[in-house]
Amino acid sequence: MLGAVFAAGVAWYLTRANPFAGHEPDTASGVTEPLKPRVLPGKPGDKPLEKPEFDFYKILPKGDGTVDIPADGKAAEAAKPIEKLYLQVGAFEDPTEADNLKARLALMGVEASVQRGESATAGTVQRVRVGPFTRLDDLNRIRAELARAGIESNLVRVK
Repeated sequence: MLGAVFAAGVAWYLTRANPFAGHEPDTASGVTEPLKPRVLPGKPGDKPLEKPEFDFYKILPKGDGTVDIPADGKAAEAAKPIEKLYLQVGAFEDPTEADNLKARLALMGVEASVQRGESATAGTVQRVRVGPFTRLDDLNRIRAELARAGIESNLVRVK
């Protein structure tokens, strides 16, 4: 009995009318007017517009590829690698200790970061650093705040 009901349901599902059959637009009878040709600039028989000629194609091959360096030494200063100054306030084997110190610094209003590094004696360490600083005045001000809170800090230069 259950099989007969199931078979009747499948037969009804397959033979019922498509609900979307009446809603399809009839594209063949929808064409009412032919397309108009596109109007192009210019007149028939005119010469096509010439492409603009650029000078840099002629200028570039003439160069010898060298760069002029000023003799006053400013280029040497610009080529000097920039050092980043950090205050390292701790190095821990346990990452949770590093996160705790970072949170303590955040409560003081000091933004710190935890950097993972390798140590020759301790293996993997989590370094808690404040910075980078571009001005020594800012570095000394933060260092004084940390000292008042009882947090020891060391200056670290990173290239």
